[in-house]
Amino acid sequence: MMEFVKTTTALACLLLTTSLMNDVVFPRFDEAFTYARDISVLANSVALVVIGLVATFRPSALRANALRWAAVGCLVASAVLLPASLRVGNAVGLTVSASFAAVGRSWIVVVVGMAASRFALRRAGVCVALAFVAYYTATAFSWAVPTAAGVVLFLVLPLASLALTWRCAMPMLKAAEMGDAPIDFSITQPSSFLPLGSQLFACLFLFRVAFGYSLRFGEVEGVPLSDALAIVPVAAVAVAIALSRATFPADLLTQASVLLVVAGFFASSMSHDLAPMASVTLLSAGNALFDMVAWVVLIAVAGRNERGALAAFAWGRGLTGLGTVVGASLGVLANGLVGDSSFGFEIVIGALILVFVGYALIGLKSFSFSSTIEGVTPVDGTVAKAPERDFEARCREVAERFGLSPRELEVFMMLARGRDRAYIQERLVVSRNTVKAHVKHVYAKLGIHTHQELIDLVEE
Repeated sequence: MMEFVKTTTALACLLLTTSLMNDVVFPRFDEAFTYARDISVLANSVALVVIGLVATFRPSALRANALRWAAVGCLVASAVLLPASLRVGNAVGLTVSASFAAVGRSWIVVVVGMAASRFALRRAGVCVALAFVAYYTATAFSWAVPTAAGVVLFLVLPLASLALTWRCAMPMLKAAEMGDAPIDFSITQPSSFLPLGSQLFACLFLFRVAFGYSLRFGEVEGVPLSDALAIVPVAAVAVAIALSRATFPADLLTQASVLLVVAGFFASSMSHDLAPMASVTLLSAGNALFDMVAWVVLIAVAGRNERGALAAFAWGRGLTGLGTVVGASLGVLANGLVGDSSFGFEIVIGALILVFVGYALIGLKSFSFSSTIEGVTPVDGTVAKAPERDFEARCREVAERFGLSPRELEVFMMLARGRDRAYIQERLVVSRNTVKAHVKHVYAKLGIHTHQELIDLVEE
C-alpha cells in the first residue's frame, strides 16, 4: 500500500510540475525570449526519445545510478541559473536553464513509470486516475501561486518524485540495464517487445498534438486559458475506475477522448466570445482522458516485459512530448490567423478535424489498446524438453505439416532449443535482417505469436 501511495503522489507531483511550468514559469519567459519554452519542451522530448533508443539498442549504456545523479545535477544547475536569468531577462540563460530542468525531468519520468509498472493493470489505472484528479485540483489554484513560489515548486517537485519512487523503480531499471537489447530478443521472440513504429506510439503522438494546440490557442500574454472545468470528466472517470473492479477501459476512454477533442476543434472555429474558453476546456478534457490512457497503457506494456520496459516507456513518453511541440506550434499559428486571416484559420482547424476524425474512423478501426497490452509477452527462456532424436523427428513433422522450407526448419529447431539471435546469425552465417525475416516467416506459417506456442507445437 505504501508503494502505491508513493507512486501516486510522485506522478501527481510530475503532472503538477507541467501545470506550474505552463501557468507560472513559461509566461515569464515571453518578456525575454518566448521560444525558450518550446526549446525546453523539445529538449525533454528528445532526451526521452534518446533514452528509449539507447534502451532499445544498447541498454548496458544506461547506468541507472549515474543517470539519477545526472538528473539531480541538471535540476540543481537549473535552480541556480533560472532565477538569475528571470531577474535580468537573459534569453540564453532562460533557454539553457529551462532545458537543464527539462532533461533532468526526463529521467525522473522514466523512474516514476518504472515504479508504476510493477502494479497490475487495474491498480495502475487507479494510481493514474487519482494522480490526475490531484493534479487538476491543484491546477485550479495555480493562478494564486506567487511567481517565486511557483519557480521553486517547479524545480523541487521532480526531485520529490524521484525520492518517492527510486527504490520501487530499481528492480525494473536493473533488469533493463543488465539484460539483452530488446532489438535482439524481439527478433527471436517478436511478441516480447513493441516495434518502435507500432501504431500505439503513432496514436500517442497524434493525440498529444491536440494537447499542445490547447496549451497555446487563445493564450493571453503567454498564459494558457483556464481549463479548470476539465476536472469534471476527469474526476468522474477517476471515481468510476476506483469503484469498478473491471479492467481499465482504455479503448472506451479513447473513444470519449476523440469526441471531446473533435468538439473542441469545432468550438474553436466559432465566432462567439466564449468559443476559445469552450474550445480549450473540451480539448483539455479530451486530452486529459487520453493522457490517462497513455500513462496506463505504457505502464502496462512496461509491466508485461521488464527487460523491454524502459525502452518502450521512454520511447512512448518521448513521442507524446514531440506531439506536444507540434501541437503548440499549430496553436501559435492559429492565434495569428484569428486576427489576420479567418480563411487561413478555418483551413488549419478543418485540417485538424479531418486528421482526427479520419484517424478515429480508419486508424483506430482495427486497433485496440487492450489487445496491444495483452499481445506483449515476457521474454521466455523455455526450451523443448524432448530428447535429441525425438526432438528432430518432431520438428520435421511440424515442418512438413506447416510447409516450412529447409532453412526455416533449421531456424525453427534453434528457436525451440532457446537459441538467441546472435547464435542463429553466427550458425547460419547470415545477417541480422535475414534472421529476422526467417523468424517472421516461421511464426506466420505456424500461425503462432509467442515462444511458448512454438514450444507447445514440438512437445504436443
